[in-house]
Amino acid sequence: MSKPLRVGIVGLGRIFDLNGLGYIGHPEVEVVGLCDVREDTVASRQALFPGARGVTRYEDLLGLDLDLVDILSPHPLHEQMAVAALEAGAHVSVQKPMAMTTGECDAMIAAATRTGKRLKVFENFVFYPPLVKARELLLSGAIGAPRHFRMKVVIGDRSGAWHVPPETNAWRHDIAAKGRGGPLVFDHGHHMMAVALWLFGDVRDCFAQIEETPMPAGYATDAPSTLVWRHREPAIHGMWDVSLALQMKVRTDYYASHEQFEIQGERGLITVNRCSDRLLDEPVLTLYCDGEVRAWHNIEDDWGESFRRSTLHFIDVLKGRADQQILTGEEGRRVVELFDMFDRSSREARRVTHPDLER
Repeated sequence: MSKPLRVGIVGLGRIFDLNGLGYIGHPEVEVVGLCDVREDTVASRQALFPGARGVTRYEDLLGLDLDLVDILSPHPLHEQMAVAALEAGAHVSVQKPMAMTTGECDAMIAAATRTGKRLKVFENFVFYPPLVKARELLLSGAIGAPRHFRMKVVIGDRSGAWHVPPETNAWRHDIAAKGRGGPLVFDHGHHMMAVALWLFGDVRDCFAQIEETPMPAGYATDAPSTLVWRHREPAIHGMWDVSLALQMKVRTDYYASHEQFEIQGERGLITVNRCSDRLLDEPVLTLYCDGEVRAWHNIEDDWGESFRRSTLHFIDVLKGRADQQILTGEEGRRVVELFDMFDRSSREARRVTHPDLER
């Protein structure tokens, strides 16, 4: 067997609990470095990877002769950290969103091209087994030609959900306050936009209404929001609703959010009823066609499994066992570009066309 991949992870906050799943016990991986600015966080995370060296300076992490750097830091640091890791000779997996702007995305992609290293945007929803199966059904023609696509996100009462330290959300709200994307449409919304592009390809034009609601903690969040668009070819219409229900208990092992996806075709419907939650006590995936309903009761539906599968996929890519990488830097850039279209539409209160089609 070839030598294990030497992995370093930077950013050891809440999402580390999920991003670390694919490395645990993997025979072809050795996590050799853990980096965070907080010494106590580094020490606590070393219990999961006891052989890893803990550091608080990113430069020290890059000095560990790494094959892969997994970047879980706040979004504004992604470009600088990714470019430095690529130039140090490591492949990079960067947490979504890839960067704050398409210009930053371009710099990261250019660095990967220049160094000949892989750049992966870590997006787990496209590895969530019910969504993967839904895509397989769609491509097999199970509902005929697709005609419409709808996504829904509801944020509920967080008291029974995962504990998220205040500092984890503070920098997100600082970004939003400066006018660069809110936590629901830009940040969590990456999942939804990535799924839409993964299923149906590029977007031709869009219209968005993104509003703000004051929250009890003193900040404002980007909901309610309604976003509609047309894909290029075929011209499938899409709709995405983001809403708040802060008194609604969400049964979940993770965050207090509920997601649903519905694909309507000429002959039927494919529905994924939940992702990160356990809100609805019904099959996670259903297919309606020709007057019959088929339900998947035993498909893996733990949201955490999608994180593990995303990491395992990239390891397979780096080991030469998988030819097609998901998501590439170019695909991650398309998500940021789509957000820019939605953001511009909402700010200017008009329909916005993709920049390539405006020329």
